[in-house]
Amino acid sequence: MKPLLCAFILVLLSSCSTVPRTTSSPAMGVTQVKKPPFTIIELSLTPWAAGREKGGTGYLFELTLSEPFASLDSVVYKGNMAVWKRDTMQLDKAIYTANMREKSTAQKELILDGDSIKEYGNTPPNRVSDHVAIFYRYRNKPQLYIHTKFKRKEPLLYM
Repeated sequence: MKPLLCAFILVLLSSCSTVPRTTSSPAMGVTQVKKPPFTIIELSLTPWAAGREKGGTGYLFELTLSEPFASLDSVVYKGNMAVWKRDTMQLDKAIYTANMREKSTAQKELILDGDSIKEYGNTPPNRVSDHVAIFYRYRNKPQLYIHTKFKRKEPLLYM
């Protein structure tokens, strides 16, 4: 009986290494993939700022795919989220756009002093993020692809 049990455990342990490696979030049921089922030709990001006080800031995303992909869901960048919309003006190209508004956070005034103890509590400014999370559905399962090669365009400053 013991040799049969040992063989069974050995088979179970050896089968673990043949399972495809994906990272999944148990909370949302989203699977992170390394290669999406669509081909990204270009992803561009354009920062924008409103021309009036409390008008806000944000990002305009433009995603060009090699062919249309029907189940693109949303994009997340720096903790902000926006929904992809297909550009129907150009039927021959698969272009999707997303207009993201940044969450407004109250900026705490920096304390600058020769005495470093008085500067305690200052928080560093926001760093530029180098990745964009693209959420989509494939075979009716939510998936996530992290894209790191995007083009930053000149900011749009509305006056």
